[in-house]
Amino acid sequence: MKRLVLLSDINQLHPLLASRLRELLGGKSFTLGYIPSQTDSDRIYFNKSKPFFSSIGIHSFVYFDVDEEYDERRMDELLRCDGVYLSGGNTFLFLERLKSRGMIEVIRRMVEAGKPLIGVSAGAIMMSGSIHMADYIDNNAVGLEDLRALQLVPFEFMPHWGNHQSQLAQFKDYSSLAGKKIYACLDGSGIIVTDGVVEKYGDIVEIGVKGETI
Repeated sequence: MKRLVLLSDINQLHPLLASRLRELLGGKSFTLGYIPSQTDSDRIYFNKSKPFFSSIGIHSFVYFDVDEEYDERRMDELLRCDGVYLSGGNTFLFLERLKSRGMIEVIRRMVEAGKPLIGVSAGAIMMSGSIHMADYIDNNAVGLEDLRALQLVPFEFMPHWGNHQSQLAQFKDYSSLAGKKIYACLDGSGIIVTDGVVEKYGDIVEIGVKGETI
């Protein structure tokens, strides 16, 4: 069973979303493979995220850097994890790093094996067929041309919707051209997808392709 969690951020989660996350993880001992978007030498962002993980019952981690501290010898540690976390950051840089390390198929195999995948902001955008939505929020400083991503969900995800509502017309145009629905997510809200069933928690706006709510 595929279990996917797409979050805008990890602060002040909607109570029902936090409860559903704890349920999804099964309430057992759980080791999370934490993959940052880029090297965090002092683990500043990792440590900031720990209260969130603790709130959903995760206390054990394998920190797996795909940037400057990449160590292929630790791959087996990651594969033994019960689930995977993809952090926020620059989506283009993150995808470029994942591809250069051959991580796209690794993550997909872990998801296919039933291990939950939690993505936040850039990490959530990564679950779509491509990261074209990042054009609206990130700078493609690495000059990434192949924007194909994990291809785990059939829709597009836009985090931090509170900062981008003025771009609604552009998102409608993109949705129409791409033929894909966009879920625009306010901070604190999120989406859980289990075997194709979409569960929405908090403030989610649907843009385009049947079921538009605006």
